[in-house]
Amino acid sequence: MNTASALPLLPVPPTYVDWRGYKVATYRAGVGRPTLLIHSINAAASAFEMRGPFAQLQGDNEVHAIDLLGYGNSDRPDRIYQAEDYIDQIGAQLARIGAPTALVSSSLGAAYAVAAADRWPDLVRSLVLACPVGISQLAKPAGPIAYAFYRLLHGPVGRLIFRLLTSDVGTRFFLGRQAYYDQASITAQTVAGFASSSQRPGAYYAPICFLTGILNCDIAAAYGRLRQPILLIWGRQATTTPVSKSDEFLSANPHARLEVIENASMLVQDERPSEFSRLAREFLAK
Repeated sequence: MNTASALPLLPVPPTYVDWRGYKVATYRAGVGRPTLLIHSINAAASAFEMRGPFAQLQGDNEVHAIDLLGYGNSDRPDRIYQAEDYIDQIGAQLARIGAPTALVSSSLGAAYAVAAADRWPDLVRSLVLACPVGISQLAKPAGPIAYAFYRLLHGPVGRLIFRLLTSDVGTRFFLGRQAYYDQASITAQTVAGFASSSQRPGAYYAPICFLTGILNCDIAAAYGRLRQPILLIWGRQATTTPVSKSDEFLSANPHARLEVIENASMLVQDERPSEFSRLAREFLAK
């Protein structure tokens, strides 16, 4: 279990819940209808990337957030992480909340949110998906080559590569190359918040599953079945998941609509938190 002191990822301390014998960190603030924030999946992922919406949605919502297992303040066991693990953790959190909840999620975390909404439709009232994947991107199941690559990364070579990638310099490079368009958004506080999560003991076990495709999640069928209202929010300058990918999400479900935020990339909810939260708040109020 994670016995280190809690990282200050959000302005409230985490509350720990049990998931299959592991500690999963959750956060809660605000009053109103419940909303659950679900972070993306990458080497430095955590609820930290949701700090803008967590603060700005509290006026109208009881806001919950989660560090998925292997990230943030949650335990980081040495295991093969699967998409099903994260879908189940979202479902368990929805059950704890106990009322129809809006899901606000990012990238591959959005794919897990879609799968949870399809599986437990009575517990999900609407979805806000930031630069989602899972239809044509990060949807292919992992095969033997992926698991062979995983075994390689699980050893000393992978540990060395991960240390280099998640150093302060490596974190800043990743944020500037893929996550943010406006380089002024990459402050020292931002770099420290992401890097601190990725430098905890056991931090590389979940990311190597992501890097090798083991955490991929095909949501094409599940997404098409959703009957809840869906808001897609895209950063205009996103490159890894470009705004052109929104077409497949719009065509696959008539309940979806799109908003595009200018001068923002993949982590649009953190790069433009006020505009993102305004759009989300207006959508969730309906």
